Amino acid sequence: MTTRIDERFVDSLACGAMFLGSGGAGDPALLQIMAKQAIREFGPVPLVSPFELRDEDWVVTIALMGSPAIHYEKMMSGHEMITALRELEKAERRKATAITSLEIGGINAFPPVLTAALTNLPVVDCDGMGRAFPELQMTTYHAFGVQASPLILCASNGHSEKIISPSNIEIEKIGRVSMTKMGGSVATASFPMKAKMLQEVGIPHTFLLSQRIGEAVLHAGADVHRVFTNLSRELQNSIYGRPFKLIEGKVVELQRYLKNGLLRGEFFVEGTGFYHSEQIEIQFQSEYLLAKKGERILTTVPDLICVLDAGTGLPVLIEDLESHMNVWVIVIPCPIVLRHSKMMDVIGPWNFGIADSYIPAEHLLDEEGNGDIHAPVRY
Repeated sequence: MTTRIDERFVDSLACGAMFLGSGGAGDPALLQIMAKQAIREFGPVPLVSPFELRDEDWVVTIALMGSPAIHYEKMMSGHEMITALRELEKAERRKATAITSLEIGGINAFPPVLTAALTNLPVVDCDGMGRAFPELQMTTYHAFGVQASPLILCASNGHSEKIISPSNIEIEKIGRVSMTKMGGSVATASFPMKAKMLQEVGIPHTFLLSQRIGEAVLHAGADVHRVFTNLSRELQNSIYGRPFKLIEGKVVELQRYLKNGLLRGEFFVEGTGFYHSEQIEIQFQSEYLLAKKGERILTTVPDLICVLDAGTGLPVLIEDLESHMNVWVIVIPCPIVLRHSKMMDVIGPWNFGIADSYIPAEHLLDEEGNGDIHAPVRY
């Protein structure tokens, strides 16, 4: 039986996508509202497993590129995504059977839903990141051989641009320059592929999982302990690992700055309560990337570091961090596919200049014995 994305599903999806954004990828609130309006007008959107599609069905990836802050300023209508889709269809001389997602984290969980609602197409329940990353090539689609080209960009004024190259990294570079010239925020259509290929390269069922995460968290109410318990319950038997807690405490020494168009910086969390003698440093570049204690690295990308507001249990975006904010820092082990050597070539911590090796988050959990959320970090 086909799942349908209705307004309630959208609300849960938005909450879950914030966790999978790992502090980045923007607040989906605006697109959440737009998706609900479209569903109210045109009806629920079918959500289909990639394995329900016929091999020859043709799928297009719809996303936003640019600064989340500018996305809000530009106030896209949703028709930019349709224009991008139609221009890609024209370039490829075929019609899309379904829409899929570039990344499930943050704001980009919603362009496929909004586009599908406005075009009467289904959304395929998968994505290419299983979280959020800042660049187009940081996807399973790229790592396992799918061409991003042609990349179609469409701005809120209706202007569109087509970029063609056999190199996905070159597509990313050219796209970033063009996107900046087009106002810093564009809708994109890219990575067109047959369903048979999507079944091989996509991370399956991340929409349903994100929705379940969000539903569980919303049912927990504004209680960080219940949020963590419910989150653990949803994730422990999923493609992600069971999350664990690094520290709870207060944000101090927060530094944020822009470099090469990316929001970078670091902050410390000084432990409180049971963690009063602990201090952990978090580094970020669009997303939270690294946690360390002194010189000892505790965990790095591609595992997901989430900073939760201790008062609500909800994720705190990097741009919303404030000094003296009370937080929990938790880690969600990433899907195994992100640890494949081909993925590590593009998303390993060395790609961000933060570490020259990767240690899975579970190794830290092993050091903590049973991974009790109240166990302090030891070394």
